[in-house]
Amino acid sequence: MPFSDDQGAPLERISLAQRPADGYEFDVLEAIRYDDPVDGISYRAQPQATDLASVPMFLWSFIASYGRQSAPAVLHDAQSRAADELGDREATLVRRRVDDRVFRTALREQGVPLLRAWLMWSWVSADRTIRYSAPGIGLLLVLQTLVGAGLVIAAAVLASTSPWWLLLALVPAVLALPWGAERLLMVWLPYSAAAFGPLVLLHLIALVPFRLVEAVVEFVSGGRPADVVRPTFRA
Repeated sequence: MPFSDDQGAPLERISLAQRPADGYEFDVLEAIRYDDPVDGISYRAQPQATDLASVPMFLWSFIASYGRQSAPAVLHDAQSRAADELGDREATLVRRRVDDRVFRTALREQGVPLLRAWLMWSWVSADRTIRYSAPGIGLLLVLQTLVGAGLVIAAAVLASTSPWWLLLALVPAVLALPWGAERLLMVWLPYSAAAFGPLVLLHLIALVPFRLVEAVVEFVSGGRPADVVRPTFRA
């Protein structure tokens, strides 16, 4: 077992306490350990606060905030907090790049499906790049992801008129090359956005009216309409 408790025994449970009782965060009550098979390092996540996998509530139909990904998420929260405490943007970025890769490896070792593990890795890696890269890099990442996804979708649509349009789908991969250490991320983001963005949009088309009805009912009944987006969004 890749994960173990603080005594080295295979991890059989993650001890959590929800805080507050109706909140979105948990206290990890007992430390857990992870032996990374790639670099041979043993990592330890001490008792801390965590929100488990930081998946927005509207995406829970695709990826839950807990499950097989819980132990990797707890470990990643601990490692990310330690990276933040370095106090140096460049050092934090380098450290987080390793931590995010460890997260992806741990997800796979916990049995998370390959595609889901890589999607989760791409999201946390995008967050890392946006937060700790030089000014403007985060905006460029978002714009290149959106443009790249649009080109892939356009290539798929236009290919019905001529297969040569499929060459357009190669543009995001070419544009990823100048990103150096982040080029793999810049390949994954536009292609995954093109593949799953329409599915998320369809999901939102169904979810948003439901949330609006909930909000109206809360308003009429004297409740708090903002609470319909809890617990992920901090209302």
